[in-house]
Amino acid sequence: MSFLSIKLTPSQRIMLSFLFVILVGSILLSLPISQADSSVATYWDHLFTAVSMVCVTGLFTQAVSETYSIFGQIICILLIQVGGLSLISFIGLFALRGGRKMDFMNMATLQEALSRSDTKYFRSFIKSVFAFTLTIESLGALILTFQFVPDFGWQQGIFNSIFLAVSAFCNAGFDNFGATSIVRYVDNPLVNLTLAALIIMGGLGFSVWFDFQTQILSRRHFKTRHFKKLRFHTKVVLALTITILSIGTLLTLITEWNNPDTIGHLPFWEKLLVSFFQTVTMRTAGFASIDFTKAEPVTLLIYIFQMMLGGAPGGTAGGIKITAFLTIILYARSEILGLPNTNFMSHTIDILTIRKAFATFSVFLMVFLAGLFAIAVTDADKPLIFLMFEVMSALATVGVTANLTPTLSMAGQAIIMALMFFGRIGPLSILANLSNRKISKKEGLKYVKKEKAAEDKKDKPVKRNKDGTPRKPRKKGKEKPEDTPEVKALKLQLKLEKSRKKLDNAEDKYNED
Repeated sequence: MSFLSIKLTPSQRIMLSFLFVILVGSILLSLPISQADSSVATYWDHLFTAVSMVCVTGLFTQAVSETYSIFGQIICILLIQVGGLSLISFIGLFALRGGRKMDFMNMATLQEALSRSDTKYFRSFIKSVFAFTLTIESLGALILTFQFVPDFGWQQGIFNSIFLAVSAFCNAGFDNFGATSIVRYVDNPLVNLTLAALIIMGGLGFSVWFDFQTQILSRRHFKTRHFKKLRFHTKVVLALTITILSIGTLLTLITEWNNPDTIGHLPFWEKLLVSFFQTVTMRTAGFASIDFTKAEPVTLLIYIFQMMLGGAPGGTAGGIKITAFLTIILYARSEILGLPNTNFMSHTIDILTIRKAFATFSVFLMVFLAGLFAIAVTDADKPLIFLMFEVMSALATVGVTANLTPTLSMAGQAIIMALMFFGRIGPLSILANLSNRKISKKEGLKYVKKEKAAEDKKDKPVKRNKDGTPRKPRKKGKEKPEDTPEVKALKLQLKLEKSRKKLDNAEDKYNED
């Protein structure tokens, strides 16, 4: 019996796949062959690292370069790659390449793992995901070798290039340079721009790149009008990405301009480069080229907001997603102005998308507040702004830190691990698992307003006898069950259950054949 043959919901399968990879990864990292000579890590540290890598976050209790050997770092690369693309995607690719037919539930699992709403060209899509990933990571690693080979030699330089390219594209934020991350390359254009490009490409979402491939790159003759054929989702993601990166870079420049501990001592073009890179990395990448403990508090608040936004759906980034945030803003605007519909770029946003955006934001905010409260209790001696920064970094799977993670208590680190897992799987997926139950009869009812019922009763004419006295209502038989809202709801529920049973039977018969 394969993993995909188990009768679970798509969100449950995704959750179990991540838990499985985390468990296996922590065991592999704890092996003696994975340890460096300078390693002082315990199994708890390996577990924390495995959770952070699979959830593509970037937080760690022990630095990778000081803890793991070359073999251990290869395991790290694999964990980051599997975490970025999801184990479900790998299983689906092998199934498709092996010529296996995928049933409805398995296809739904893959759709949810990749945040794709339809099955059109799905086989081509999942294959292009892996091809695009390997191509971009290889190209990024090749460019980085021009800097790292002279710095570290051929063998270590090439390996460092591959490690950072995979980590950047998957928005993991891990490096094998030590606890200072890439601070040594704060003013290096090649390293900063290459990593930024990889982060942006990974955060845009695979649907965007698939749309580019089918609408523009596959054309024999490149024409500007081909851009008009891009999907609405692609245009929105590109516009939002450019806007957020521009505003974020400008705000960092303004708040940190005169701070000598961050960018205050740098010339203008290097200030611009560092500000741009920090804005990019806050979209769930997690690389640090400055010391965040020395940044202004207002800058940290801006970064917390940027971390919450995250990247685009269907990519390697976390957060609530920029499209969900835009949906909330547009809906608020339509309500304030009293508009009948929520429109944007000649498109009307449906009510289901609006509800999903609000649900995502609400759950995300509640988990953030709960996590902040919990860690403020376990580690009360830490500054509150740093705790907020750490909690949002974990929940949005960013991975930046104010040098706080290694100093947290074990309880605090456990909270951070839970937040990373929750942030990677997604608030809605976890809620769907927790609420996977039958709706009760009472919960399915739709109540009539008392005022309306009273008015209907008041407006109803009173029947009278010949002598003018009010006629007493005749005793009628019991109302037909189908006329009551309760019975209607119950019948609808029974029909749905029958449909589900038929679908399950069809799936079982299909698998047997």
